[in-house]
Amino acid sequence: MSSQTGLLQPLWLLLLPAPPLDITLSNVKDVYASTISQVLQKAAEISASSSTVTILDVALPCPKISTSKTHHYAYTQNLLRQMYSLVCLQCTEHSIDVRYCNDVDVRVLLVQSPDPARSETSPGSVENSPFVGPMVTLQRLASCARPWQRLCAMDNDGGEVLLQTFLRLRNPSLEDARDKVVIERFIPERSPHVRSSNRTRNGIDNGKPRACHDSVAVGGTFDHLHIGHKLLLSMTALVTSPVIPTGSTQRRSITVGITGDRLLENKKYREHLQDWRQRQSAVQAFLSAFLVLDAPPQRISTDNSDDRKGTQERAVKDSWSSGLTIEYVEIFDAFGPTITDESITALVLSRETRAGGETVNEKRAEKGWPALDIFEVDVLDASEDDASSEEAHDFQNKISSTQIRRRLGDRSGTADQGQSSDVDVV
Repeated sequence: MSSQTGLLQPLWLLLLPAPPLDITLSNVKDVYASTISQVLQKAAEISASSSTVTILDVALPCPKISTSKTHHYAYTQNLLRQMYSLVCLQCTEHSIDVRYCNDVDVRVLLVQSPDPARSETSPGSVENSPFVGPMVTLQRLASCARPWQRLCAMDNDGGEVLLQTFLRLRNPSLEDARDKVVIERFIPERSPHVRSSNRTRNGIDNGKPRACHDSVAVGGTFDHLHIGHKLLLSMTALVTSPVIPTGSTQRRSITVGITGDRLLENKKYREHLQDWRQRQSAVQAFLSAFLVLDAPPQRISTDNSDDRKGTQERAVKDSWSSGLTIEYVEIFDAFGPTITDESITALVLSRETRAGGETVNEKRAEKGWPALDIFEVDVLDASEDDASSEEAHDFQNKISSTQIRRRLGDRSGTADQGQSSDVDVV
């Protein structure tokens, strides 16, 4: 989400300690809810007073993250899903929403847990390579040039150690910027009481590693980008092969299919529907922030085409110095490039659109192409939190583009509903 006023968006960083071993929503709440709640409320106050959306980067340690060609998909997906669910629950509880002009743009950044065999205590000693995510160390995070104006941490022993380590690892060249950063500590309301679970699907050893891919696709409408979209896009980046070694000729690509405007003419509350360029820009901004920590991003080239391969499809291509290319393509059906580009080998989709993935592979089989490796992302919900029916309803409304448009209509006094709700393509 971007500012509509042209003002510089407030940019904050929240440093969190390691997650509980058993990743359930209840346990994640016990460890993080108090701090997340306090930071979100303060950020929302800034959004409301400055008339621009505060961006909150949340640095979350991930024990199962890796720079190898395999990825602990089930664990990482569950960790991100529960963290974004917690954010949504807190925003619901404290009325942080576009309706009240106090929205907060939360982006969860995954940080590798420290390697005991390596020292991460010296500033400015980061290897000579781009600050590329989604898999970064605390040292890389601390040494990057992203211009955070406020640094938030837990006010306890673990939080203070993490904060001081981060500050010690800051690049000396960032001294002037560091002096301008506001540091704020938030006291947890109580000590966490983490509960054990017999649901092995949530455990730290859950799921065998899955192979990463050099060419991954994802698709959707992506109207008024919300945390459900962010989870989907984050997992797409995470199943893409990691940064290539220096000198390698291997290339990596992400293809993002974004539904064309003419397919959305009958959407509900269409007067608040973002056009393709707005939706593409929002997806591009999120993926750029998730994948490249430096500011400004180190793009090699950006190609804006309104006549892609002789068609009327629009496309934007970013080529990064890490060897990654991201292409944002306008699509007019449920398949997009997955049935026109044989080089794509994986597809990331929400569990509710599983049937679409099966249909894509049927189409590819008809062409004699290999099937795509399908990665499913669980739907966000509040059911694990014993939420009331009203709370669960409010939660679901926050991850529905249709309901976001409705709330914008309520705020502005417009209520032209149109006909259909949002159903994202694969």
